[in-house]
Amino acid sequence: MEGSDPIFTSASPSMATHSPRPSSSYTPSSKTSSIASSRPTSPAPAATSQPDSNHLAIEQRLSKLTVSDNIKNEKKKGMFSSLEAIFHQTDLQEACVNADLDQLHAIFERADQSDQHGYKDVEALGRVRVILDRMWWRGSASLSAAATVLADGSRDPAWRIPYGQAGVLNFFLGVVSANNVEHDLMLHTLRLIGNTCADTDVNRQRVVAQNGLPPIIRCLRDGSLIDVAVPVLFNICTDFEPAQQVATANFLCPALVDVLRDRPAIGGPLVGYICRLFDIAMEQFDSNLCPDYTVEVILRAASEPDTDLEDRISLVNTAVTHLKHERFQKHLITENLLEVPLALIAWSYSAQPPSSAPLSVINLTPSAYGPEEEAQLTAMRGLLIQALSDVSALPEFATTFPLDSPIIRSLVAWLFVPQVQLQTCACITLGNLARSDAVCQEMVQDEEVHKPLIAKLRQSTDTQVLHSTMGFLRNLALPSENKDELGEAKIIPAMSRFWDGTVPQLRFGAVSLARQVINGSLANIERLLAPLSPDPESPAYERTYLSLLLSLFEKSDDVPTNIEIARIVAAICRGLNSPDAASDPKSQEAILHCFYTFHPNAARPLSMMVSQSRWPVIRSEGWFAFALMARSREGSAAVSDVLQQVEVFGLLVETITGRIIPEAEEDDYHEEPESEQQKVMQAKDRDNARVLVSELLKNRVRLRLSGVGFPLDSLLP
Repeated sequence: MEGSDPIFTSASPSMATHSPRPSSSYTPSSKTSSIASSRPTSPAPAATSQPDSNHLAIEQRLSKLTVSDNIKNEKKKGMFSSLEAIFHQTDLQEACVNADLDQLHAIFERADQSDQHGYKDVEALGRVRVILDRMWWRGSASLSAAATVLADGSRDPAWRIPYGQAGVLNFFLGVVSANNVEHDLMLHTLRLIGNTCADTDVNRQRVVAQNGLPPIIRCLRDGSLIDVAVPVLFNICTDFEPAQQVATANFLCPALVDVLRDRPAIGGPLVGYICRLFDIAMEQFDSNLCPDYTVEVILRAASEPDTDLEDRISLVNTAVTHLKHERFQKHLITENLLEVPLALIAWSYSAQPPSSAPLSVINLTPSAYGPEEEAQLTAMRGLLIQALSDVSALPEFATTFPLDSPIIRSLVAWLFVPQVQLQTCACITLGNLARSDAVCQEMVQDEEVHKPLIAKLRQSTDTQVLHSTMGFLRNLALPSENKDELGEAKIIPAMSRFWDGTVPQLRFGAVSLARQVINGSLANIERLLAPLSPDPESPAYERTYLSLLLSLFEKSDDVPTNIEIARIVAAICRGLNSPDAASDPKSQEAILHCFYTFHPNAARPLSMMVSQSRWPVIRSEGWFAFALMARSREGSAAVSDVLQQVEVFGLLVETITGRIIPEAEEDDYHEEPESEQQKVMQAKDRDNARVLVSELLKNRVRLRLSGVGFPLDSLLP
């Protein structure tokens, strides 16, 4: 069999955050750094950046996990006054390292007043940092309350840089790196880190320098911290390449996959942040960092009924990126998981959750999306179909899914549905399954899948459906046992409408399909040479389907299409000189007469085959076809007309003798060394060219070049 071709898209604590959708730049990941000390250290120096005050907060609906009742009651107090009240609940004298209490009160009061006028007192924050250190070392139970107040204060963008300058951020980076931290303290520590890093590269750099990302990523293992840890990571990594490098190197991607696996119906804004973090992690994607079940988990999360459209599309984009890697493609096959992406494509057409038959599209309730959403869904399906085309092109696909498997049965059913992308998906996937003679014969002779495909050629106007249909039929036409069934199903009239079409992709596909259908099939050659109209009085009676192709050859400047037309002529020459044709001399003579009578210019495309040098095999095919055509008197006349052209005759002389006639020699011609393979091909071409000359001499052909006769026998030894 000639080689077949694969056919080829709960509530969360409050925090200031970016919108999760914009893209960001990314650079190669650095090596994983060691985990920071469990105690706070001094901040590393870094350049400052101006914070953006316009970022959204999600405080309003998340206040339960943010502010305690005691803090709410003192909401009118300033941040420093609230901290002072908390400090008074501890042994303040010792916590303040024997500081003057009246002086501390004055500093905090002045700081609150300055805050009201827009000035942020870094010195006062420095005093707070000293007290925080002391509380940490003493294991104070009030540290969580102080963290709550500071985390609430970090919601103000103007405090972001001062928190970093005063060492408050570094203190809490030490807390997040410690072991056995009390839950509330960890929760508000994460809030403070996330808010402080929003749009503030200098603080993001502090997180990187303190190795704060690895322990924050580990927080994703704690279900009670996920809702805040994910936005924290988002705020740190977005548009900051050093953080992206460290996060990727510290297994951010598998950590996010595990979040989705444990909470597939996660929903809400968190999915948007997770998708954006996936984008960041995959800029430097290393498939070895992610578990085998990555694609399955992501697609199942996208399939949840409560997942909104934007999140579903984002998750699919992430899964498709993973599916560019063969390891994940093979996992879908070996674990029998192809139903997951296929079901997602099918469900996208429905307004209702999937039924017990996930690949069935019968009696679907149409979705009520607007034009913009429908365009997004179309693009999403296209990405999944492209990914599935890669998956189904793997050898493991054909060995895992026989024709009687449920998934293949469902795909065959999709050939008959009205949804064009389901048809496209079925054609591509089944076309890739049709890569062996046995499967192709079963599809055509038992399943008769060629009939709905040929009907699509006649009726469909969708370019993707038609292109995938032609690819599928091209594979089905490879076994000789299938060719007659395809011809009887009127495939030639069906595909002829594209030969003069305006879509180059479809025009070439239809011409290529025609070559495959007639190659080695005398019955289909006769069908190609049949009149366009059965009415002898009609002008179309004297034109055939081959006439349409030869007309296209004269008009087209597309080299691949014209080469395919030339190869069709060559296939006709081989078929009409085959043993099958010779077994009935009268029929053979009648077909040859029809071939040359209605197509006097049939030899012209062959000249293109022999004059090109890009494909030596096709050049040899052209000389062989010329020799076959010259066997008959009518064929010799057609060949003679072509050889009157100086360029073509010069090629004949060069092929036989190795000499280049002056009229055909190019100004810049220079001889290049020949490989052994080239020498073999040239010997084959020389033999065919000599046979051509011998046949022309037998049929008493005389050549005249520029009005001067040329003795053909001089070319023979």
